[in-house]
Amino acid sequence: MSLRFLFACCCLVAGHWLSGQTIWDLNQCIEYASKNNLAVQQADLSVELAEIDVRTGRHRYFPDLTGSLNGGISFGRNIDPTTNSFTTENILYSNYSLSSAVVLFQSGSLRNASRQERIQLSAAREDRQQSLNDLGLSIAGYYLNVLLAGERLEVAAQSLETRKLQQDQAEKLIRAGLRPESDLLEWISQTALAEQGVVAAENGLDLAWLQLRQAMRLPFAADVQLQGLREEQLDVIALQLYTYEDLIAPATESQASIRAAKLRLDVAKIGEKIARATFFPTVYMSGSIGSRFSDAAIRPTEYGTTRVSVPGVYIDGKPAQFEQDYPTVLETEVTPFSDQFDQFLGYGAGISVSIPIYRNNAARGALQRAKISTRSAALQLEQRKETLDQNVFTAIANLKAAGKDYDAALKAYNASKGLQESVAKKLELGSASAFEFNVAQTNFQSSSNNLLIAKYELVFRQKVLDYYAGKKLTW
Repeated sequence: MSLRFLFACCCLVAGHWLSGQTIWDLNQCIEYASKNNLAVQQADLSVELAEIDVRTGRHRYFPDLTGSLNGGISFGRNIDPTTNSFTTENILYSNYSLSSAVVLFQSGSLRNASRQERIQLSAAREDRQQSLNDLGLSIAGYYLNVLLAGERLEVAAQSLETRKLQQDQAEKLIRAGLRPESDLLEWISQTALAEQGVVAAENGLDLAWLQLRQAMRLPFAADVQLQGLREEQLDVIALQLYTYEDLIAPATESQASIRAAKLRLDVAKIGEKIARATFFPTVYMSGSIGSRFSDAAIRPTEYGTTRVSVPGVYIDGKPAQFEQDYPTVLETEVTPFSDQFDQFLGYGAGISVSIPIYRNNAARGALQRAKISTRSAALQLEQRKETLDQNVFTAIANLKAAGKDYDAALKAYNASKGLQESVAKKLELGSASAFEFNVAQTNFQSSSNNLLIAKYELVFRQKVLDYYAGKKLTW
């Protein structure tokens, strides 16, 4: 069975196996990674926390409401809480109340705090978007690495097949006495080197897949293949050149990190206003309602009369016995809770003013820290702008270099391919040695790999510029 037939069978089996796999393009890979990436999930949590702050901040304009309830038992001589008089008995008592307070004036601190929280929410969302953008660019790089590794494996496999065919042909020529036996050793050596190249290429493909799967958090059991590049895409890419002036304005607008830095500068400026508000008085309005209960509060349930002699009564100068009936309480009970609630129910309302006079320099220190935070936020914004400028310049230079490198690699590939084909024909005619062919074949394989690297480098560098231009990463 010939090697050509075996190779064809392997291709058919591999094609049948791949037909059952899911083929993903770059957009699908980025979408999957966005749903599973830990950095994006952490950014989602930051957004949720900021949303909670905004929702909570809306309620600071409303009065608070606090309820209190306490109770106990007193032994010995105590004050009856219902009459405020001393009594010698065990008293079971309880107090309950509701109180509320609202800020009427705080020098705009409440309004500014709400604005600050809304802007912080917007900044958190921009941070999340920046995480998505960075993740998309990383996935694009790993995606291209997998495609590059796959093509390098294909080149290595083709080179191995070529060397095996040439080795078979050399063996036939040696048996016919047309070539020296020493040529066979050269062919065996080069075939073994080609096999090593295939193993190295397979390992490179495995590592490229590992990096992509880890970045996407894709399970290793997932049966996925990637959509490759079309040759015509290189022609389109070569025409999509950018200048610094073309990129810097859209890059500044599209980069979520720049927008987030601007928003945090606004947050810091509002923080200064909040700090200044602590120098001014705060006006509160408060109100309360409450009542109490005690088992010492009793009420009569049954009345009667008691006849009592009245001393000091004389009739015609003689002492007389005189009696008088007085009403008396025969039975009592603890005043019910509902009755005590009405009897002891009290209300209160008032306005208070808190005037800061001396607070151990806390207000002044808070204002100074707020000013420093504003300066720090401004510097961070400038640093991000400068970093963006450098990245844009670098990306443009890298694309130009990648284009030139691709052109040079293409010329080298065409030249080495022509030389390899020429030496192969000479080898068939017996006018070239095995060493000459192997050198030509090695140079051709090297130029093929260099062309692949240059091609994918050009594609990636173009995607980087598309990223700064605010375009969606896609093929």
